[in-house]
Amino acid sequence: MEDLDRLRTDCELAAKFWGRTFSALGAVTYREKGVAALGDLWVLLLRQHQSEFYEQGLRKLGIDDGEPPAIKAAKYHYFTNMIGGLTMDYIEESPKKVWIRYTAPMWTYPGTTMLAIPGSLRRRIFTAWHPRNGKLMRCPRLGWVSTKFIMEGEPYDEGYFQEYDRELLPGEEYRFEVVHRTPEFNSAKAPQLDAKIWPEARMLKARRNWSREYVRTTIDCLFQLFGEQITYFIFRQAMRGLAIQYTQELKQDTQVAGADSDAIAKFIVTLLRACNQQFELDRGGAKTRIKLYSFLPFPGHASEELRSAMFEFPVMAARLLNGRVSVIRQAKPEYETWEIDDAGKWLW
Repeated sequence: MEDLDRLRTDCELAAKFWGRTFSALGAVTYREKGVAALGDLWVLLLRQHQSEFYEQGLRKLGIDDGEPPAIKAAKYHYFTNMIGGLTMDYIEESPKKVWIRYTAPMWTYPGTTMLAIPGSLRRRIFTAWHPRNGKLMRCPRLGWVSTKFIMEGEPYDEGYFQEYDRELLPGEEYRFEVVHRTPEFNSAKAPQLDAKIWPEARMLKARRNWSREYVRTTIDCLFQLFGEQITYFIFRQAMRGLAIQYTQELKQDTQVAGADSDAIAKFIVTLLRACNQQFELDRGGAKTRIKLYSFLPFPGHASEELRSAMFEFPVMAARLLNGRVSVIRQAKPEYETWEIDDAGKWLW
């Protein structure tokens, strides 16, 4: 397999894993804390992510600083979400009015999960980022108007950036409008990233990093909202549930056959490699050992509790695939060892 082929496979797998992790964190928060708490989480994480990445993102994406604010804002969302793997529409009605659509299926809540989330949450989510673009670009005339929402039975989330002829008062930067007929998307007229600046390899790595960073930011926001113990609980539940729901699908993606201890070890290391983790593999003797040196999306000094919570995924994945195989973790400050072993008897 050529390097670019391997990168495509790895980044697609990692983006799915991190994306499902992000979705699981939100779903468990909703289950345990309710819709208001999930709304608080979304607002905090989007504003934190925006403050950290928006201005540098405009530069990295090659968006011309001289373009009208509505076009700049819409291009940012179009480009970043396309890089992240979402499907988008972009329509310039005028230099001061630009539409974008987030088309189905939803990346945030895959499958039927979307049907369980109240429409009011989606409306609140859109208060967190899009209306603040004007402030960050120092254009107080720029606002955002939401027109459609998937969670209210529409085929996409839709709205437009509007540059008004006057500075907006506080609260005027965001409003809702019922619009039954909206402009048609023409892909031939959509903006394109510069292929020289954004070759395929960079796009692939950016997609992996984009989904991974949302997990990191979400955990950080959970700490701020609920403290350590509740965050660890939510993270553990998310990783266990993720393994229960998606191990078979992810294993199929890795093209690993079988369910013995060797196959389970191969599945785990394939996922670790795809997620760009740093590790060593030792197949000596009857047991397979993985020495893990990195703990992405967290820094190397991640707490024992975070690392332990993340470990819930391989433990549950092994149990799901083969009730005779155990994965045991031994932690040290600078690395940890995962030992995969067939006990020769049913463990559960």
